Amino acid sequence: MAIKSKELAGMLGVSAATMSLVLNHKPGISEELRNSLLEKIREMGYGYMIREEDEKGEREETVPNKTIAYVVLSEYHDDVEEAAFFPKVIEGAEREARKRGCRFTILHMYDEIGTKLRESINKEQFDGMLVYAAQISDSMKEALDALELPYLLIDCFCPAVDASAVTVNNRQGVFAAVKYLYGRGHRRIGYVSSGRPLCSLIERRKSFSYAMEELGLSEDPLLCVECAGTGQKAQEFLEELWRDTGRIPTALLVENDVMAISVYRALRSNGLRIPEDVSVIGFDGRSICSMLEPALTTLRVPRRMMGRLLVTLLLQKMELQEHTEEMVTVRLEINAELVEMDSVADVPDVNAGKKSGSEL
Repeated sequence: MAIKSKELAGMLGVSAATMSLVLNHKPGISEELRNSLLEKIREMGYGYMIREEDEKGEREETVPNKTIAYVVLSEYHDDVEEAAFFPKVIEGAEREARKRGCRFTILHMYDEIGTKLRESINKEQFDGMLVYAAQISDSMKEALDALELPYLLIDCFCPAVDASAVTVNNRQGVFAAVKYLYGRGHRRIGYVSSGRPLCSLIERRKSFSYAMEELGLSEDPLLCVECAGTGQKAQEFLEELWRDTGRIPTALLVENDVMAISVYRALRSNGLRIPEDVSVIGFDGRSICSMLEPALTTLRVPRRMMGRLLVTLLLQKMELQEHTEEMVTVRLEINAELVEMDSVADVPDVNAGKKSGSEL
């Protein structure tokens, strides 16, 4: 469950001021004490409270005369759900670029076929690119390759397109969530998808099917929502859908935390309690999780760390391409961390739940 730093300090027998220094990587205590407390905090399952280490003000290294472009090839900044996710990725990337002595430029483009890419980016101006696109097609990859610059895709992976990327490990994260629900006695587990055609969200939906199969559970189509939409539209759709009690599972995995808001409202509109009647888990670990009532259990993605890794891997790729013409495609996946809050409860009769699970 979520706790405050003051409560955590009391549990570990230190002052609130000391705990603040530890969680925020601030000077003022010995490294021995800091490392000891950090280890205990992680062991207790409160690692999510530790501020990400890219904010520690590490000593800068110098890689002169490099300019990295962060290129946005979609309208994500006009989409509330996506806009809430990527600023921390950008922040992490910019911090790492500055640490390495690189210039960092953000470019937004509405570009379906790569025309603006060719007009806006050239080898003389930039040395490498971090590219966000909701989807990647063969034509877009051809346009990117034509620039003759090293690049990485951001949280976008398509098996049919041979392009390097840094992504969230959706399969690991979703499996961790379903396994956690299974351990709490849930067997009637459903999934809620908006139906938006983003590579990462599509992969999460497929990962749910994989996780259910791995745990020996049959996926019930009546419990899975494929195209709910977003916002108010999603809430109204779910309210209508869940008037049929046969479609209500004991637990729901939701494609992201923002979608969970619509799920919460729709369940309550139908007189259902969270987590007493239906447990809910989100994905991404956004700040809204602690603001919901009850606080939302979620899969936390270290977004600033993702930004750092994007820059680190891109610089390595840039260096490699300076010494060889051989092209190597890589995919780096970042695991998600299950953060237990207050939105999941045990199935009232766990033994009965296990029995029904064995009969599936």
